[in-house]
Amino acid sequence: MTSTTTDQPRVADEAADAIPVLRGQIDALDDAILRLVQERARLSQRIQVARMSGGGTRVELGRERVIMNAYRTALGPNGPALADAILQVCRGSR
Repeated sequence: MTSTTTDQPRVADEAADAIPVLRGQIDALDDAILRLVQERARLSQRIQVARMSGGGTRVELGRERVIMNAYRTALGPNGPALADAILQVCRGSR
């Protein structure tokens, strides 16, 4: 049996009803991502302090390259842009 044009409004209504639920799920994911980035920034700050107190540099470029590559592998060509934004947040101010 093929669908009729009367089925189209019902499908559109169901899709429209799903939007607030899906947006709520995205909002929850965004909240979790923000919490994780904040936690990552705190850990990064601790590493920076430990590295610098041992005579090292605040930023380790080799480590950042590994992170950029991991994001590229997982997310494709736009992954490094996200990694760079996260790294900037986690580096903090000089």
